[in-house]
Amino acid sequence: MTGLGIALSGQKSYIVAMEPTTSAKTRRIEVRMTDEERDLEQAAAAARGQTLSEFVRQAARREAEQVLAERTNIVLSTEEADRFLAALDDPASFEAGLGALTERPSVLGG
Repeated sequence: MTGLGIALSGQKSYIVAMEPTTSAKTRRIEVRMTDEERDLEQAAAAARGQTLSEFVRQAARREAEQVLAERTNIVLSTEEADRFLAALDDPASFEAGLGALTERPSVLGG
Protein backbone atom coordinates (compact mmCIF):
# COMPACT_ATOMS: atom_id res chain seq x y z
CA MET A 1 0.00 0.00 0.00
CA THR A 2 1.39 3.37 -1.02
CA GLY A 3 0.78 6.04 1.56
CA LEU A 4 1.55 9.55 2.67
CA GLY A 5 3.35 10.12 5.95
CA ILE A 6 2.45 13.28 7.82
CA ALA A 7 4.39 14.44 10.86
CA LEU A 8 2.23 16.08 13.48
CA SER A 9 2.94 19.75 14.03
CA GLY A 10 5.03 20.53 17.07
CA GLN A 11 6.38 17.00 17.49
CA LYS A 12 10.10 16.37 17.42
CA SER A 13 11.16 13.62 15.07
CA TYR A 14 13.44 11.04 16.61
CA ILE A 15 13.83 8.96 13.47
CA VAL A 16 17.43 8.95 12.35
CA ALA A 17 19.41 6.65 10.13
CA MET A 18 21.14 3.94 12.11
CA GLU A 19 24.66 4.34 10.88
CA PRO A 20 27.70 3.02 12.68
CA THR A 21 29.11 5.67 14.96
CA THR A 22 32.63 6.15 16.10
CA SER A 23 31.72 8.00 19.28
CA ALA A 24 32.60 6.24 22.50
CA LYS A 25 29.78 4.50 24.25
CA THR A 26 30.20 5.67 27.80
CA ARG A 27 26.73 5.12 29.26
CA ARG A 28 25.91 1.78 30.82
CA ILE A 29 22.66 0.03 31.75
CA GLU A 30 21.97 -3.29 33.39
CA VAL A 31 19.21 -5.58 32.18
CA ARG A 32 17.89 -8.59 34.01
CA MET A 33 16.77 -11.49 31.86
CA THR A 34 16.14 -15.20 32.06
CA ASP A 35 18.68 -17.74 30.88
CA GLU A 36 16.36 -18.54 27.97
CA GLU A 37 16.21 -14.87 26.89
CA ARG A 38 19.97 -14.50 27.10
CA ASP A 39 20.56 -17.69 25.11
CA LEU A 40 18.12 -16.57 22.43
CA GLU A 41 19.60 -13.09 22.13
CA GLN A 42 23.17 -14.44 22.23
CA ALA A 43 22.36 -16.86 19.39
CA ALA A 44 20.77 -14.07 17.34
CA ALA A 45 23.76 -11.80 17.96
CA ALA A 46 26.14 -14.55 16.88
CA ALA A 47 24.07 -15.14 13.72
CA ARG A 48 24.60 -11.47 12.83
CA GLY A 49 28.26 -11.49 13.79
CA GLN A 50 27.66 -9.04 16.63
CA THR A 51 28.39 -8.97 20.29
CA LEU A 52 25.42 -9.38 22.61
CA SER A 53 25.84 -5.75 23.66
CA GLU A 54 25.72 -4.51 20.04
CA PHE A 55 22.71 -6.68 19.25
CA VAL A 56 20.70 -5.58 22.29
CA ARG A 57 21.62 -1.91 21.84
CA GLN A 58 20.59 -1.90 18.16
CA ALA A 59 17.38 -3.85 18.83
CA ALA A 60 16.44 -1.44 21.62
CA ARG A 61 17.11 1.54 19.37
CA ARG A 62 14.99 0.12 16.54
CA GLU A 63 12.12 -0.49 18.97
CA ALA A 64 12.47 3.00 20.48
CA GLU A 65 12.39 4.60 17.03
CA GLN A 66 9.30 2.56 16.11
CA VAL A 67 7.46 3.55 19.30
CA LEU A 68 8.23 7.23 18.76
CA ALA A 69 7.31 7.06 15.07
CA GLU A 70 3.92 5.61 15.98
CA ARG A 71 3.33 8.61 18.24
CA THR A 72 4.53 11.29 15.83
CA ASN A 73 3.48 10.12 12.36
CA ILE A 74 0.14 9.53 10.75
CA VAL A 75 0.29 7.23 7.76
CA LEU A 76 -2.56 7.45 5.30
CA SER A 77 -3.43 5.19 2.42
CA THR A 78 -3.39 6.83 -0.99
CA GLU A 79 -7.18 7.17 -0.90
CA GLU A 80 -7.12 8.69 2.60
CA ALA A 81 -4.32 11.06 1.60
CA ASP A 82 -6.26 12.19 -1.48
CA ARG A 83 -9.35 12.91 0.66
CA PHE A 84 -7.26 14.77 3.24
CA LEU A 85 -5.50 16.89 0.60
CA ALA A 86 -8.83 17.60 -1.13
CA ALA A 87 -10.24 18.83 2.17
CA LEU A 88 -7.26 21.13 2.59
CA ASP A 89 -7.80 22.47 -0.95
CA ASP A 90 -11.48 23.20 -0.20
CA PRO A 91 -11.63 24.55 3.38
CA ALA A 92 -15.30 25.54 3.09
CA SER A 93 -16.45 21.94 2.74
CA PHE A 94 -14.04 20.88 5.46
CA GLU A 95 -15.35 23.52 7.86
CA ALA A 96 -18.95 22.53 7.11
CA GLY A 97 -18.14 18.97 8.10
CA LEU A 98 -16.58 20.14 11.34
CA GLY A 99 -19.65 22.24 12.07
CA ALA A 100 -21.86 19.16 11.70
CA LEU A 101 -19.65 17.30 14.16
CA THR A 102 -20.12 19.96 16.82
CA GLU A 103 -23.89 19.56 16.60
CA ARG A 104 -23.80 15.85 17.40
CA PRO A 105 -23.98 14.61 21.02
CA SER A 106 -20.61 13.93 22.59
CA VAL A 107 -19.47 10.32 22.79
CA LEU A 108 -18.10 11.25 26.22
CA GLY A 109 -21.60 11.88 27.54
CA GLY A 110 -21.10 15.55 28.26
